[in-house]
Amino acid sequence: AELLQAMSLVFLRVWLLLAPVAAFYLPGVAPHEYLDNEKVEIKVNKLSSTKTQLPYDYYSLPFCRPAEVVNKMENLGEVLHGSVIKNSAYDISMGKIEFRVLCKRTLEPAEATLLHTRIRQDYRVHMIMDNLPAATKMIRELPDGQTIVMYDRGYPLGFVGSAERQGSVPGGAYLHNHLRFVLKYHKDAAFDGARIVGFEVEPLSVKHKYKGAWSDDASQLQLLTLPVGPDLPPLRVDPKGSAAEREVVYTYDVKWEPSDVKWASRWDLYLYMGDDQIHWFSIINSLAIVLLLTGIVAMIMMRTLRRDVSRYNSPEDKDDLAEESGWKLVHAD
Repeated sequence: AELLQAMSLVFLRVWLLLAPVAAFYLPGVAPHEYLDNEKVEIKVNKLSSTKTQLPYDYYSLPFCRPAEVVNKMENLGEVLHGSVIKNSAYDISMGKIEFRVLCKRTLEPAEATLLHTRIRQDYRVHMIMDNLPAATKMIRELPDGQTIVMYDRGYPLGFVGSAERQGSVPGGAYLHNHLRFVLKYHKDAAFDGARIVGFEVEPLSVKHKYKGAWSDDASQLQLLTLPVGPDLPPLRVDPKGSAAEREVVYTYDVKWEPSDVKWASRWDLYLYMGDDQIHWFSIINSLAIVLLLTGIVAMIMMRTLRRDVSRYNSPEDKDDLAEESGWKLVHAD
């Protein structure tokens, strides 16, 4: 019997050593090391606004689309959060600094009107790279003269013109059609490749001009608005403008920066978000749910207690109440 038991243990150990091992990966839990020139995917999320509190799908607006739009949900948390994550037309490679033209679109009057409305409603665009949401860097000055760096999730869809903004007409809606991706990576001798630890977006509004006829071939297209910077005339969205005035050229450039921030600490900057607006809709919604549930529970308790109290106070049923029952038994517990 002892020999049989020993042989069984040996067989079990050998089987455990030779058995294939299967594992699963939860996105965002384990780091991903990107090799040079490896494709880095940018996914788009829903549009949000603190003014309307109503989210919209990214492709509900006239943005550039990939050949096939597919959902990119990766975990249960994104589903519960109500995210609408999809793929995008951005083509980015690890460590590759470049400028690219995404597409050119001539907006229909209805599309220009919708875009104009969303800009005036202060909508923000949200993106995700390596399970890291995009953030916009802001520098704020304190009353004592010191400056602090803060971040906002996503980037503003556009801005409303004012006298302080150079080249803009007060009250006009301007679209951020150029995105500058500032991607930060961390390298270490403990692993090969690089880990993405920062995803910042610098939006710009540029009225692109080009020489000659438009060409989808980047080698034949001659843009006259390079390099892209904040000193260029902004792109105004005018639903009543001509077809040439409703032409939008979407562009982006990529900038890679080394960082000392480790992968485990890459979420720390999101603790310093600068969104100080009160979400009244969410607060009212939560209070309404609490009041509704409280009313339901109170109504059930009142119906139960009223039936018992009327029964105990009824003179016809006093003989039947010699023995306590119902909720009055609580005093004996």
